[in-house]
Amino acid sequence: MTDRVPQNWLHWGRALKSALAVLLTVVTGDQAATPQSFAKPPGPCLRASQITELAQSMASGSAASDSYSATVQLAFNNLGAGSLRAFEENRSFVYVLGAAAPHLIRRLIVLKPSIFIVDDQMLPGAATPVTTCLDAEGPAQVSGRRARIVAGNTTIFWETPGQKIAYQTRRQLAADSRRPSYVVQAMMVDRLPGSRSLSVLDSAGADQFDPTIRSELAQKGDDWILTVSSTSRSFRLSLPPPAAGAGEIAVSTANGTTLIGRRLLPSGILPHGPKGNRLLETWDADYRGAKPPAWDIGRPADELQKLVREGTVRSCRAVDLGCGSGTDAIFLASHGFDVTAIDISPTALSQAQEKARKAGVSVRWVLADVVAPPDLGPFDFIYDRGCYHNVRDQNLTAYVDTVRRFSHPGTKFLLLSARRDEHAPAEYPGVTEEEFRYDFLSWFDVEWLREIKLESNEPGVSPPGWSALLIRNNQP
Repeated sequence: MTDRVPQNWLHWGRALKSALAVLLTVVTGDQAATPQSFAKPPGPCLRASQITELAQSMASGSAASDSYSATVQLAFNNLGAGSLRAFEENRSFVYVLGAAAPHLIRRLIVLKPSIFIVDDQMLPGAATPVTTCLDAEGPAQVSGRRARIVAGNTTIFWETPGQKIAYQTRRQLAADSRRPSYVVQAMMVDRLPGSRSLSVLDSAGADQFDPTIRSELAQKGDDWILTVSSTSRSFRLSLPPPAAGAGEIAVSTANGTTLIGRRLLPSGILPHGPKGNRLLETWDADYRGAKPPAWDIGRPADELQKLVREGTVRSCRAVDLGCGSGTDAIFLASHGFDVTAIDISPTALSQAQEKARKAGVSVRWVLADVVAPPDLGPFDFIYDRGCYHNVRDQNLTAYVDTVRRFSHPGTKFLLLSARRDEHAPAEYPGVTEEEFRYDFLSWFDVEWLREIKLESNEPGVSPPGWSALLIRNNQP
């Protein structure tokens, strides 16, 4: 016998000691995977404490007025609102989309009050795999595709439906505290650069050992179809890759009663807070009544038909600002135009989608505020029937900037607006000729500006209006 330890045992002992320095749990599906090194996440970690606080706030109703700051901070940590591309707060959900890192796009959806969906996509050219992480007070207990993390007086259940994900937990000690904390990661097993991951997290009571939600993931082309069911509600989401589009959502009760019919998710930053929510409700309510709003005449506007019929504008890349239920956008698409149509009302856009389906045409429908739209690039033709005079008093500078960014030298802009002359009361909706010319003088030349009667679906009502054809000049 010899007291000498074999050299390979010494190597094994050092490796074991090194491994024990990091608490590491790796599980894929129902089978343990080969342990992997703890990689640095490509973007900011979510914080369990923020998830808990936000869920509690929403459950109490105190977040009903505006959860903008809390959700943006949760999604992007210290990167702040400058990374934000889309935001909406609805009575049933909050939607956040933005750049969480140079090559990482993050979509965060809060299904009120306590379910958090994190959809991370690494863009082409990324050198690291997609990895979603969570800063927590305790380690993860892993079973299959689910992890359970105790965070203070709450438990967070983390699911990765339909994906080959490995969970990893690392113990760490903050520089300013003697209390340990943990970083939990959900990492794609293949570790390939790029790709996409989807996490569903639920904030529950500390003494809860089993989740009360169920999530299922299916794939339709590049879109992921996610169904999340709780004891009281069911959410169905169609989610294209975050960098490709917004997707859709539908919400129903557990017994199948529709709370929110299938509708678009936002592509831009919508108004929020008490004032913004009232504005959104005002515009959307117009399309939820038994009768359409007065401006929804059910046929293309005469001025637009004339412009296309006479060949003043031919098929090209076009955008409809404030498209409503989509009649004019569908008319353009049926005449060969490549149409993007923007509106702030999800109900109007749902009606527009159905009308386009029946007409057999394709339109890119975008839920956004025309004064804060996503980056869509320049168009050859811009069309606005009734939007300009409504937003002029609210944010004229932003509206003019939108049409400037959506145009290039030579872009044609047909603008149909309410008209107010010098004899009309100051509160009368519409603009004067002087105001009109002043607003667009810097970037557009006026091909024509003529008085018309705006069409209405109310018998005998034809408000005074303007028809203007503007052409973008060479000013930058």
